[in-house]
Amino acid sequence: MLKTRVARKLFFSVSGLVLLSVYFFPWKASGAERIAGLYSAQSVSYSFPWIAKEAGLFRKYNLDPDIVYIPSSGIATAALLSGGVEIAMAGGVGFVRAFIQGATDLVFIGSFKNFLTHSIMAGPEIKRPEDLKGKKIGVTRLGSNTYYFAVQALRRPGLDPLRDVTFIQFGGTPEILLGLVRGSIDAGLVSSPTDAVAVSQGFHYVVYGPDMRIFYAAAN
Repeated sequence: MLKTRVARKLFFSVSGLVLLSVYFFPWKASGAERIAGLYSAQSVSYSFPWIAKEAGLFRKYNLDPDIVYIPSSGIATAALLSGGVEIAMAGGVGFVRAFIQGATDLVFIGSFKNFLTHSIMAGPEIKRPEDLKGKKIGVTRLGSNTYYFAVQALRRPGLDPLRDVTFIQFGGTPEILLGLVRGSIDAGLVSSPTDAVAVSQGFHYVVYGPDMRIFYAAAN
């Protein structure tokens, strides 16, 4: 069942990239078309540009992509609006906020992940979500996907996210992991593959996000 779900997600992700390619650049172009894009998180969810490259889809549709990493959907959206890139893959919150503030030229092509897959990880002294009360929790940014997931996850065992914990902004999940390792936070929000690195460093899942199925415009 799990393999079937993963295969289905991969199919729709790669299919979405093909549609994105066709939308912006007709395949009949005589030479490879340069395209600048970005992704806002170092996570498996944003891996499909490299899958598409290995599958030869960029070559098939005459594209020569340059995809760079810019953390945080807010900063990623700003880069898109400034003209620094032509396509952005980021959390929906940045696009929605920009649109309602007047950036109505933004075009939403599609979403390739409609629920959050972050997890809350901590050291062995924190065993349950209730043990997070009074602790410092690392997120990428306030208002980000990681923050929204943490708020929803903490509410389920009855914690008040605004009073019972302190959120620390790190900018990206690799930085959150570094904060865990250095002991500057008690728990942190990470996603795959950073969670595997965290496990290798002795941390464990306090909340395993994929099981919670928190629906959200997580990656677009």
